[in-house]
Amino acid sequence: MEDIKKLLVYFRNALAFSYSWLVLCSALVGILYAGLDFRVAVGYSIKCETLLKLLALCAWGSACFVFAFFSKIMKKRGFLFDLTIFFILFVPVEILMFYWMELFSGSGTVILWTILGIFILICYITCILIDVFIMRKRSKVYTDKLMEYNSKKQAD
Repeated sequence: MEDIKKLLVYFRNALAFSYSWLVLCSALVGILYAGLDFRVAVGYSIKCETLLKLLALCAWGSACFVFAFFSKIMKKRGFLFDLTIFFILFVPVEILMFYWMELFSGSGTVILWTILGIFILICYITCILIDVFIMRKRSKVYTDKLMEYNSKKQAD
């Protein structure tokens, strides 16, 4: 039961973070799309339907994130495996949501598909670089400190 509570807390935190940022970014894009005309930007509003669609997208993303990185099933796997599972679960639904939100119309344009593909690749490569250059170095330092602590403890 305690594990379910932890997963729900992680889900709530991920949902709150992603939803607040996505709504803020959507509002900024809408205002910029209005042409920076102050009179139009003041009257700009986001539809309730759009907010609900954003909430659904963020809820799915948060659920995928919690499953991929915090569930017991995925605990023994490595970071890159977890990351790949997250992208496999999230990206197809993200594409469907983009169609549902009418960001892609019809079959989508080549430019939109290219932007989406580049964005996904940049996110994936950035995560891999962070894992390789930062997290592995930190884990080595942590392991060294732990071994030093254990050797001091055994000496006493």
